[in-house]
Amino acid sequence: MPAHLRVSLADRPGALASLTRALAAAGANVLSVTVLQREAGRAVDDLLLEWPFERPWDHVVRAIDGCPGARLHGLRHISGTETPPDTTLVQHVLAQPHRALDVMVDTLPSLLLADWAAFADRRWPREPVVASPQTPLPLPPMPATLPRPRVLAVDDEQVMVLPLPDSELRLVIGRGSGPGFTRTERERSSALLKTVVGLARLAYQDAVTTSPSPLTAAVVAPEDTAVQTG
Repeated sequence: MPAHLRVSLADRPGALASLTRALAAAGANVLSVTVLQREAGRAVDDLLLEWPFERPWDHVVRAIDGCPGARLHGLRHISGTETPPDTTLVQHVLAQPHRALDVMVDTLPSLLLADWAAFADRRWPREPVVASPQTPLPLPPMPATLPRPRVLAVDDEQVMVLPLPDSELRLVIGRGSGPGFTRTERERSSALLKTVVGLARLAYQDAVTTSPSPLTAAVVAPEDTAVQTG
């Protein structure tokens, strides 16, 4: 079964190769490696592994402990190994601009190796307007005011909240019992949100025959729309 491993390593030649060799010796099949960020002489990496669900994590943890300077940030099973590029989201939005924000909710979890995503109105922050499968109900508690993106840890849930400028909406992304969201993931999600909103507004600059979904209408014609939850 696929597993998501997040580690940080000394950012020097051979460190990642040593880790992948140790994981292979422990019986883990390394499917892919993604470097999330480099900072202060260290690199944070996401690795997708093939690891039987019924098998304990002990061998994986010992493999990491045996690599000098390696630190374990998160290890969990996930449902699939598809991690499409960000351009996939852009392509889907261009194909369905009337559902731009709905499409974002559907696509983001696979892009970020997250478990769920939702849009919520800040006035009713725990009731999603639109949500992907596995979204917890009610949503985790969030700050009443949110001038900038935030990363939160709520019980066992890792949550990232991004306010949508000029709107009452917030994008909420979550991982259950997984590694917390990094600065790079926060910046990436903010850029994707800005891009999707920009594409939706561009699509509706001129008259079109397809009406936007209620959620997308909230950003392309906010003065005429009141988004309802439920």
